[in-house]
Order: sequence, then structure tokens, then C-alpha cells
Amino acid sequence: MTAEAPADQPMEAGRTSARQGVQHCALLYGDDQEFLAGALPHLRKGIEAGDPAFAVTPREEAEVLRDSLGSDAPAVQFIDPSDFYSTPVRAMAGMMAVARSLGTRPAWVVASADWSKYPDAMEWVRYDSIFNLGFADADFRGYCCYNTSVLSPEVISLVRQTHPNIHEGARLRENPDYRDPYDFVADVDSTPLPPSPSSAASMEVLPTDLHALRVFVTEQAGRCAIAGDALYNLLVAVTEVATNAVRHGHPPVTLRAWPDNGLVCEITDSGHWEPEEFLSWVPPRSALKSGFGIWGVGMLCDTVQVRTGPKGTAVRLRTCGN
Repeated sequence: MTAEAPADQPMEAGRTSARQGVQHCALLYGDDQEFLAGALPHLRKGIEAGDPAFAVTPREEAEVLRDSLGSDAPAVQFIDPSDFYSTPVRAMAGMMAVARSLGTRPAWVVASADWSKYPDAMEWVRYDSIFNLGFADADFRGYCCYNTSVLSPEVISLVRQTHPNIHEGARLRENPDYRDPYDFVADVDSTPLPPSPSSAASMEVLPTDLHALRVFVTEQAGRCAIAGDALYNLLVAVTEVATNAVRHGHPPVTLRAWPDNGLVCEITDSGHWEPEEFLSWVPPRSALKSGFGIWGVGMLCDTVQVRTGPKGTAVRLRTCGN
């Protein structure tokens, strides 16, 4: 969605009688005053229109919003971002569920999360970019809020590339630095992953003995205190990826694992797969459809990274634990 106002003119969001499609805006702020200058009027427009309003913000920002909203605060649903932004694919699925539940009603959203504190932060930046495609027709009026006094210039540069509109200073305008999601994601996918450490445990994956793979993963997870549901999810995810590598890749298929903010498992083979065919961000309509299992991998792990090239394909899964 692009704004109708020229880039050098303020944008004004009207009332919500007509469906307008997604408005995905970055709010850049350096203090509470600048945060409220963008977030507060945005939420009040939703409240005044009688539309659903959400604030997915850390406690500090939530308290500032509640105090400033006063008697209007109960009209806003406050959500802890740690509950919503658990994994990128889960966050996408959660947003889609909200959109379905609202039907044709617009949603006014203020969201704040520091991607730099998440493992594999580029997967969350990818989420921000893909959001523009996945919700192009959804009536979301979203403000993603970023504190410029805390975040690095590198993070802010990525923010500018993934949001079509930007609120900076006292006004909302079209963002001249916004990049087409296809181009942006292609650049992410062309950036090599950091090499696995030499200390990583490894094994060859044999198509006739996936039991050995699960024993290996269980042993490595135990060293990282990963058990219960987190271990079960990891075993399902690794088995799914390894099975795809055996069926669609080329041998040898290798599994490596090492501790790093939880446990990282990497499955590699010498085949060349197109990432968009391997890892889906949008849930298939049926469990019988191709890609359902791979989409599930993204739901089960904290992050999933795929890189493919002339030397083969690597799929890196991270599980941070219970």
C-alpha cells in the first residue's frame, strides 16, 4: 500500500467507512514525547471510529500509553510482545488470525519490539518486509515503533527499507527508502550464514535410520537443558527438514548441532533448492497440501534460516528452550 499524499506532505488517515488495505508505518522516536506524538493520535483515531485498537508494546511503553489515554485506555487491548512475537512464522500466523476474526473491520495497531535482542534478528526483519505482501489487502493500520536512542543505525536502516510509510518528527509520510519485498528478501537470502563452529557435533543423515538422527538431537538438546515440549517440537522439525533433504536434495546430508542461545541444528546437502519453495510463511489451506510440513517447521522453532547456492543448501533451526 502506498500513501496518496506526496512524499513531502503529511498524511492524514481518514475515518474507516471504506476498506483501505494495509498501512504499514514505522514510527521512529527518541523519547516518550516523540513516541506519544505518533502512537497516541493513531490509537485515538481507531477508538473514535469504534474500531478494534491494539497495543503490542513492552511494559514501559504500555504504561506511557495507558497514562496518556486516560479513560480511553480500556478501549485498547494491550498485549505483551513476548506473547505475540515468539517466532516470526507464529507472529505472521497470529496476525492472520486477527485479520480473519475482524472480517471487514479495520484494526488500529501500535507495536514495539527490539529485533536486535532476538536471535537471528534478520528473520524478524524479513517478517517486517513480507508483512507488506501477506497483508496487502488487510485493513490494518499499523505503527511499528522503533527507539532511535537505543537501536543501532544499522537496525534503523533496515527499518526504513521494510516500511512503506514512516512517521518521523511530527508527521507521517511516504518512505523514500522503502524497498520492494521481493528484492529485499532476495538480498537477505543471498547473504551467507555465519559458518558453523568447528566444535559443532555432526553426523551423516541416512535415509534408512532417522532414529539415529532423533537420538543425536536428543543428546545435544540435553546438553542445552532443552526438554519437554521444546524438545518434541525440535525433533519433529529436524526430522521434517532432514526428510526433505534426503528426498529432494543430494547426498551427503549432514546434521550439525551446537549451543548458541539454545541449540542450533543445521541440515546441509549438496542440492540446490529455491528458498521460497522450501520455507513457507503462509499456512497452506490444507495439511495435505505441499509445504504444510515445512511451514510447520517455522511454527515449531524460534527461527529458521535457509541458504542455497552452487555448493548446496543449508537449513538452520534454532530452539531457545522452554
